[in-house]
Amino acid sequence: MMYVHYEQAVEAMTKGLSRFMCSENAKNFAEIFAGNSLDGIYSHGMNRYPRYISDMESGICNPDVTEAEKVGGYGALEVYDAHFGVGPLIAEQMTARAIELAKAHGIACVALRNNSHWLRAGRYGLMMADAGLMGICFTNTCMNLTAWGTLEPSTGNNPITFAIPREKGSLVMDMAVSQYAYGKLEIMAQEGKMLDMPCGYDMEGRPTCDPKAIIESGKMSPMAMWKGSALSIMLDLCASMLSAGRTSRVIGLPADGEKGMSQAFIAIHPAAVVDMKAVQAQMEETIEFLHSLPPMAGSRGVHAPGEGLDRTRAKNRENGIPVTEETWARILQAEKENVQKIASKF
Repeated sequence: MMYVHYEQAVEAMTKGLSRFMCSENAKNFAEIFAGNSLDGIYSHGMNRYPRYISDMESGICNPDVTEAEKVGGYGALEVYDAHFGVGPLIAEQMTARAIELAKAHGIACVALRNNSHWLRAGRYGLMMADAGLMGICFTNTCMNLTAWGTLEPSTGNNPITFAIPREKGSLVMDMAVSQYAYGKLEIMAQEGKMLDMPCGYDMEGRPTCDPKAIIESGKMSPMAMWKGSALSIMLDLCASMLSAGRTSRVIGLPADGEKGMSQAFIAIHPAAVVDMKAVQAQMEETIEFLHSLPPMAGSRGVHAPGEGLDRTRAKNRENGIPVTEETWARILQAEKENVQKIASKF
């Protein structure tokens, strides 16, 4: 593991991305990768950069498309088509539109079809919460999860995020429906670490704690068995219904390339209907109650989701963002290839 300062990471990734898009979009995209890692979400930050470069090279993601097209709407419900463009840039556009609609109507839902991987769901929920809104965002994925009752990859590890505005720092819960996000498995495999419990199956269908074996087989199991499986299936169907987009079955297996996800961005404006000062006071009382609970052996006690975000950002700003040597080498290689390509034109 090594440590890279945020500005250094943004500069290197911007250079690598600039052969695919204009400098402004390249920098914005680089800031999303680095920002996610800065927040401690390493599995959906810089770790994903090499894969995105590959997706743009192969055509899975079209780097020429950075804005979605509106294809339908009714009141505060709107539907957009991403046309397989740059997922995180388009997701930020959809989040901004959901915020705008919610502030006008009290609640809004923006549905999106045919998007590329949006990286970290929590980023878009936090955008809403930092704007004073409650946020609910979810997406489907390729079939990288075994539905309960089969050993075949058959549903998506479909992430969902809930975010709540808070004066002391917005709260955010960001989770996929497996015990570990797929990106986390990749990092642990790079580091040679084992999982703390079986979270998938090897090629022979045996439960395993080896992340490399799960990645090889593509057979990750849902959290909470049948409950996680049911949540995955419903998120998939809700996202595809709202957007008239692809289900995980249509997106296909990971080997096919993760292309054309269906996503939903829901924003709620609580201040339009409730006394936020009273609500915030009650929320703080609840959080203080959780803090007061005696911790069980080996734990740090109870905290609300996202409470430590500001501390993580500050630590990574000061010390640098932790990244594996393998990932950083691939980031620098993309930067080098772009520099060579530019030089060859002269």
